[in-house]
Amino acid sequence: MSAAERWEAVNFFIVDDLFGQDRDETLRFCTLLKGAVMKINRSFFITAQIRLDKANDPVLLKSMREAGIRVVAIGFESPIPEELKAMNKHLKPEEMIAMARVFHEHDFMIHGMFIFGYPLWIGAEMKMSAKDRLRHMSRFIRKAKIDTIQVLLPIPLPGTEMTRRLEKENRIFSKKQIGWEYYDGNFPLIIPDPPLTAEDLLASSMGLTGLFYRFKEMFAIGARCLSFPIIILWFYNLKAGWLIWYKGWRNSIVRFGGWLTLRNWKIEFKKSDFLEKLKLAAKDKS
Repeated sequence: MSAAERWEAVNFFIVDDLFGQDRDETLRFCTLLKGAVMKINRSFFITAQIRLDKANDPVLLKSMREAGIRVVAIGFESPIPEELKAMNKHLKPEEMIAMARVFHEHDFMIHGMFIFGYPLWIGAEMKMSAKDRLRHMSRFIRKAKIDTIQVLLPIPLPGTEMTRRLEKENRIFSKKQIGWEYYDGNFPLIIPDPPLTAEDLLASSMGLTGLFYRFKEMFAIGARCLSFPIIILWFYNLKAGWLIWYKGWRNSIVRFGGWLTLRNWKIEFKKSDFLEKLKLAAKDKS
Protein backbone atom coordinates (compact mmCIF):
# COMPACT_ATOMS: atom_id res chain seq x y z
CA MET A 1 0.00 0.00 0.00
CA SER A 2 3.06 2.29 -0.01
CA ALA A 3 2.25 3.51 -3.51
CA ALA A 4 -1.27 4.44 -2.38
CA GLU A 5 -0.03 6.27 0.69
CA ARG A 6 2.94 8.00 -0.91
CA TRP A 7 1.58 8.86 -4.36
CA GLU A 8 -2.17 8.47 -3.77
CA ALA A 9 -2.39 5.77 -6.44
CA VAL A 10 -5.84 4.23 -6.88
CA ASN A 11 -5.45 2.01 -9.98
CA PHE A 12 -3.52 -1.23 -9.64
CA PHE A 13 -2.88 -4.19 -11.92
CA ILE A 14 -1.83 -7.45 -10.29
CA VAL A 15 1.02 -8.74 -12.46
CA ASP A 16 0.30 -12.45 -12.29
CA ASP A 17 -0.89 -14.39 -15.33
CA LEU A 18 -2.30 -17.12 -13.09
CA PHE A 19 -3.89 -15.24 -10.23
CA GLY A 20 -5.92 -17.70 -8.19
CA GLN A 21 -4.07 -20.86 -9.24
CA ASP A 22 -2.67 -21.34 -5.75
CA ARG A 23 -6.05 -21.06 -4.08
CA ASP A 24 -4.91 -20.97 -0.45
CA GLU A 25 -2.26 -18.34 -1.10
CA THR A 26 -4.71 -16.26 -3.12
CA LEU A 27 -7.30 -16.33 -0.35
CA ARG A 28 -4.61 -15.32 2.14
CA PHE A 29 -3.49 -12.50 -0.15
CA CYS A 30 -7.07 -11.24 -0.53
CA THR A 31 -7.52 -11.25 3.26
CA LEU A 32 -4.32 -9.24 3.71
CA LEU A 33 -5.31 -6.84 0.93
CA LYS A 34 -8.76 -6.34 2.43
CA GLY A 35 -7.20 -5.53 5.79
CA ALA A 36 -4.76 -3.06 4.28
CA VAL A 37 -7.52 -1.29 2.35
CA MET A 38 -9.66 -1.01 5.49
CA LYS A 39 -6.68 0.27 7.48
CA ILE A 40 -6.07 3.27 5.24
CA ASN A 41 -9.81 3.67 4.53
CA ARG A 42 -9.55 4.20 0.78
CA SER A 43 -11.08 2.62 -2.31
CA PHE A 44 -9.01 1.17 -5.13
CA PHE A 45 -9.61 -0.04 -8.67
CA ILE A 46 -7.74 -3.33 -8.92
CA THR A 47 -7.45 -5.59 -11.96
CA ALA A 48 -6.34 -9.22 -11.88
CA GLN A 49 -5.78 -11.78 -14.63
CA ILE A 50 -7.59 -15.01 -13.90
CA ARG A 51 -8.73 -18.21 -15.60
CA LEU A 52 -12.33 -18.36 -16.72
CA ASP A 53 -12.99 -21.60 -14.85
CA LYS A 54 -12.47 -19.81 -11.52
CA ALA A 55 -16.12 -18.88 -11.95
CA ASN A 56 -16.72 -22.27 -10.32
CA ASP A 57 -15.18 -21.09 -7.04
CA PRO A 58 -17.66 -18.68 -5.37
CA VAL A 59 -15.58 -18.44 -2.19
CA LEU A 60 -12.59 -17.20 -4.17
CA LEU A 61 -14.69 -14.69 -6.11
CA LYS A 62 -16.27 -13.32 -2.93
CA SER A 63 -12.84 -12.94 -1.33
CA MET A 64 -11.51 -11.11 -4.39
CA ARG A 65 -14.40 -8.64 -4.41
CA GLU A 66 -14.05 -7.98 -0.69
CA ALA A 67 -10.36 -7.24 -1.30
CA GLY A 68 -11.29 -4.55 -3.83
CA ILE A 69 -10.61 -6.39 -7.08
CA ARG A 70 -13.09 -4.95 -9.58
CA VAL A 71 -11.90 -6.12 -13.00
CA VAL A 72 -10.94 -9.60 -14.12
CA ALA A 73 -8.87 -9.98 -17.29
CA ILE A 74 -9.81 -13.31 -18.85
CA GLY A 75 -8.30 -15.08 -21.85
CA PHE A 76 -11.35 -16.30 -23.72
CA GLU A 77 -9.05 -16.68 -26.75
CA SER A 78 -11.80 -17.67 -29.20
CA PRO A 79 -15.50 -18.58 -29.33
CA ILE A 80 -14.90 -20.84 -32.35
CA PRO A 81 -14.95 -24.54 -31.28
CA GLU A 82 -12.32 -25.64 -33.81
CA GLU A 83 -9.89 -23.00 -32.60
CA LEU A 84 -10.52 -23.87 -28.96
CA LYS A 85 -9.69 -27.49 -29.78
CA ALA A 86 -6.44 -26.44 -31.48
CA MET A 87 -5.53 -24.49 -28.32
CA ASN A 88 -6.21 -27.57 -26.18
CA LYS A 89 -8.99 -25.72 -24.38
CA HIS A 90 -11.79 -27.97 -23.20
CA LEU A 91 -14.62 -25.48 -22.98
CA LYS A 92 -17.59 -24.87 -25.24
CA PRO A 93 -18.62 -21.33 -26.21
CA GLU A 94 -21.91 -21.62 -24.33
CA GLU A 95 -20.01 -22.71 -21.21
CA MET A 96 -17.76 -19.67 -21.48
CA ILE A 97 -20.78 -17.37 -21.70
CA ALA A 98 -22.28 -19.00 -18.61
CA MET A 99 -19.03 -18.55 -16.67
CA ALA A 100 -18.76 -14.92 -17.74
CA ARG A 101 -22.27 -14.44 -16.36
CA VAL A 102 -21.07 -15.73 -12.96
CA PHE A 103 -18.30 -13.13 -12.82
CA HIS A 104 -20.85 -10.42 -13.60
CA GLU A 105 -23.14 -11.75 -10.89
CA HIS A 106 -20.28 -11.18 -8.45
CA ASP A 107 -20.06 -7.55 -9.66
CA PHE A 108 -16.81 -7.95 -11.61
CA MET A 109 -16.20 -6.11 -14.83
CA ILE A 110 -14.65 -8.32 -17.51
CA HIS A 111 -11.76 -7.52 -19.81
CA GLY A 112 -11.87 -10.21 -22.49
CA MET A 113 -8.73 -11.19 -24.38
CA PHE A 114 -9.00 -12.88 -27.79
CA ILE A 115 -6.76 -14.30 -30.51
CA PHE A 116 -8.00 -13.77 -34.05
CA GLY A 117 -7.18 -16.46 -36.61
CA TYR A 118 -5.51 -19.08 -34.44
CA PRO A 119 -3.98 -21.68 -36.82
CA LEU A 120 -5.64 -25.09 -36.86
CA TRP A 121 -4.07 -28.50 -37.37
CA ILE A 122 -3.35 -29.73 -40.89
CA GLY A 123 -6.43 -31.45 -42.25
CA ALA A 124 -8.92 -29.37 -40.26
CA GLU A 125 -12.12 -29.02 -42.21
CA MET A 126 -13.12 -25.53 -41.06
CA LYS A 127 -12.89 -22.93 -43.81
CA MET A 128 -14.29 -19.78 -42.22
CA SER A 129 -13.89 -16.42 -43.94
CA ALA A 130 -12.63 -13.35 -42.13
CA LYS A 131 -16.10 -11.80 -42.35
CA ASP A 132 -17.74 -14.84 -40.75
CA ARG A 133 -15.13 -14.95 -38.00
CA LEU A 134 -15.75 -11.30 -37.22
CA ARG A 135 -19.48 -11.91 -37.03
CA HIS A 136 -18.98 -14.97 -34.83
CA MET A 137 -16.66 -13.22 -32.39
CA SER A 138 -18.66 -9.99 -32.13
CA ARG A 139 -21.81 -12.03 -31.41
CA PHE A 140 -20.02 -13.89 -28.63
CA ILE A 141 -18.75 -10.63 -27.09
CA ARG A 142 -22.29 -9.26 -27.01
CA LYS A 143 -23.77 -12.44 -25.51
CA ALA A 144 -21.07 -12.64 -22.83
CA LYS A 145 -21.56 -8.91 -22.13
CA ILE A 146 -17.82 -8.34 -22.00
CA ASP A 147 -16.98 -4.84 -20.79
CA THR A 148 -13.70 -4.25 -22.62
CA ILE A 149 -11.74 -6.35 -25.11
CA GLN A 150 -8.24 -6.94 -26.44
CA VAL A 151 -7.76 -8.65 -29.80
CA LEU A 152 -4.34 -10.05 -30.67
CA LEU A 153 -2.97 -12.10 -33.55
CA PRO A 154 -1.15 -15.45 -33.14
CA ILE A 155 2.43 -14.94 -31.92
CA PRO A 156 4.86 -17.80 -32.76
CA LEU A 157 6.87 -17.49 -29.56
CA PRO A 158 9.90 -19.81 -29.24
CA GLY A 159 9.29 -23.09 -27.45
CA THR A 160 5.53 -23.25 -27.86
CA GLU A 161 3.66 -26.14 -29.42
CA MET A 162 2.07 -23.82 -31.99
CA THR A 163 5.47 -22.49 -33.06
CA ARG A 164 6.94 -25.98 -33.48
CA ARG A 165 3.96 -26.98 -35.58
CA LEU A 166 4.11 -23.87 -37.78
CA GLU A 167 7.87 -24.21 -38.25
CA LYS A 168 7.38 -27.72 -39.62
CA GLU A 169 4.73 -26.34 -41.98
CA ASN A 170 7.02 -23.43 -43.02
CA ARG A 171 4.35 -20.87 -42.14
CA ILE A 172 6.31 -18.40 -39.99
CA PHE A 173 7.59 -15.29 -41.74
CA SER A 174 11.34 -14.74 -41.70
CA LYS A 175 12.59 -12.57 -38.84
CA LYS A 176 14.96 -10.91 -41.30
CA GLN A 177 11.89 -9.44 -42.98
CA ILE A 178 9.50 -9.21 -40.03
CA GLY A 179 11.63 -8.94 -36.92
CA TRP A 180 11.14 -9.20 -33.18
CA GLU A 181 9.87 -5.62 -32.95
CA TYR A 182 6.60 -6.84 -34.48
CA TYR A 183 6.09 -9.66 -31.96
CA ASP A 184 3.55 -7.75 -29.86
CA GLY A 185 0.35 -9.35 -31.12
CA ASN A 186 -0.65 -6.50 -33.41
CA PHE A 187 0.98 -7.72 -36.61
CA PRO A 188 0.52 -10.87 -38.74
CA LEU A 189 3.58 -13.11 -38.36
CA ILE A 190 2.36 -16.32 -40.00
CA ILE A 191 0.58 -17.65 -43.05
CA PRO A 192 -2.95 -18.20 -41.72
CA ASP A 193 -5.36 -20.99 -42.54
CA PRO A 194 -7.13 -20.57 -45.88
CA PRO A 195 -9.17 -18.72 -46.97
CA LEU A 196 -7.54 -16.13 -44.69
CA THR A 197 -4.54 -14.08 -45.78
CA ALA A 198 -2.04 -12.23 -43.58
CA GLU A 199 -3.70 -8.99 -44.69
CA ASP A 200 -7.04 -10.41 -43.52
CA LEU A 201 -5.60 -11.03 -40.06
CA LEU A 202 -4.42 -7.45 -39.75
CA ALA A 203 -7.61 -5.87 -41.09
CA SER A 204 -9.90 -8.14 -39.09
CA SER A 205 -8.20 -7.64 -35.73
CA MET A 206 -8.38 -3.88 -36.23
CA GLY A 207 -11.95 -4.21 -37.50
CA LEU A 208 -13.13 -6.16 -34.45
CA THR A 209 -11.42 -3.71 -32.12
CA GLY A 210 -12.96 -0.82 -34.05
CA LEU A 211 -16.45 -2.27 -33.65
CA PHE A 212 -16.01 -2.10 -29.90
CA TYR A 213 -14.03 1.11 -29.35
CA ARG A 214 -15.98 3.82 -31.13
CA PHE A 215 -16.08 7.60 -31.37
CA LYS A 216 -19.76 7.70 -30.46
CA GLU A 217 -18.88 6.56 -26.94
CA MET A 218 -18.04 10.23 -26.35
CA PHE A 219 -21.76 10.99 -26.54
CA ALA A 220 -22.50 8.04 -24.27
CA ILE A 221 -20.24 9.60 -21.62
CA GLY A 222 -22.36 12.75 -21.69
CA ALA A 223 -25.57 10.74 -21.53
CA ARG A 224 -24.25 8.80 -18.53
CA CYS A 225 -23.43 12.02 -16.71
CA LEU A 226 -26.93 13.38 -17.33
CA SER A 227 -28.44 10.12 -16.10
CA PHE A 228 -26.50 10.20 -12.82
CA PRO A 229 -29.50 11.48 -10.77
CA ILE A 230 -31.40 8.33 -11.76
CA ILE A 231 -29.50 6.37 -9.12
CA ILE A 232 -31.63 8.05 -6.46
CA LEU A 233 -34.44 5.85 -7.77
CA TRP A 234 -32.47 3.00 -6.26
CA PHE A 235 -32.96 4.52 -2.80
CA TYR A 236 -33.69 1.05 -1.42
CA ASN A 237 -30.27 -0.09 -2.65
CA LEU A 238 -28.04 2.84 -3.50
CA LYS A 239 -24.98 0.60 -3.79
CA ALA A 240 -26.60 -1.47 -6.56
CA GLY A 241 -27.71 1.66 -8.38
CA TRP A 242 -24.26 3.18 -8.13
CA LEU A 243 -22.55 0.03 -9.44
CA ILE A 244 -24.85 -0.14 -12.47
CA TRP A 245 -24.34 3.53 -13.31
CA TYR A 246 -20.60 3.47 -12.68
CA LYS A 247 -20.04 0.40 -14.84
CA GLY A 248 -21.69 2.02 -17.87
CA TRP A 249 -19.93 5.33 -17.31
CA ARG A 250 -16.53 3.71 -16.86
CA ASN A 251 -16.95 1.48 -19.91
CA SER A 252 -17.89 4.44 -22.13
CA ILE A 253 -14.78 6.33 -21.04
CA VAL A 254 -12.52 3.33 -21.64
CA ARG A 255 -14.10 2.63 -25.03
CA PHE A 256 -13.73 6.22 -26.17
CA GLY A 257 -10.13 6.17 -24.95
CA GLY A 258 -9.65 2.95 -26.91
CA TRP A 259 -10.93 4.68 -30.03
CA LEU A 260 -8.37 7.46 -29.58
CA THR A 261 -5.58 4.91 -29.08
CA LEU A 262 -6.64 2.90 -32.13
CA ARG A 263 -6.87 6.03 -34.27
CA ASN A 264 -3.35 7.10 -33.29
CA TRP A 265 -2.03 3.58 -33.90
CA LYS A 266 -3.50 3.59 -37.41
CA ILE A 267 -1.93 6.97 -38.16
CA GLU A 268 1.50 5.72 -37.13
CA PHE A 269 0.98 2.43 -38.96
CA LYS A 270 0.32 4.23 -42.24
CA LYS A 271 3.70 5.94 -41.89
CA SER A 272 5.48 2.61 -41.55
CA ASP A 273 6.71 0.23 -44.25
CA PHE A 274 5.20 -2.86 -42.63
CA LEU A 275 2.87 -3.71 -45.52
CA GLU A 276 5.82 -3.75 -47.93
CA LYS A 277 7.70 -6.06 -45.57
CA LEU A 278 4.64 -8.28 -45.29
CA LYS A 279 4.31 -8.59 -49.07
CA LEU A 280 7.95 -9.62 -49.40
CA ALA A 281 7.68 -12.12 -46.55
CA ALA A 282 4.52 -13.66 -47.99
CA LYS A 283 6.06 -13.82 -51.45
CA ASP A 284 9.01 -15.80 -50.13
CA LYS A 285 6.58 -18.34 -48.63
CA SER A 286 4.57 -18.77 -51.81
